[in-house]
Amino acid sequence: MNEQGLAVTLEYCAQCGYLPRAQWMAGEILAALQDDIASFALIPGGGGCFEWAVDGEVVSSKNATGRFPEVDEIMELIANRL
Repeated sequence: MNEQGLAVTLEYCAQCGYLPRAQWMAGEILAALQDDIASFALIPGGGGCFEWAVDGEVVSSKNATGRFPEVDEIMELIANRL
């Protein structure tokens, strides 16, 4: 974490229609952790991806686990970086 907070990204598969889920999860994460997040980016991708990264390090990958993460899981993964 830098002095201003964490850099969080979510790369989602645009072709798969994951944008609504990405937007909803982003809203939940930002509402809960906004004081600790310096930047947040939604990145359209492909190949079924739904990857969360904190400060450039992937912390959750749908392609690796075979499932979407729960919001609470992502909040914990981000909070662990504080």
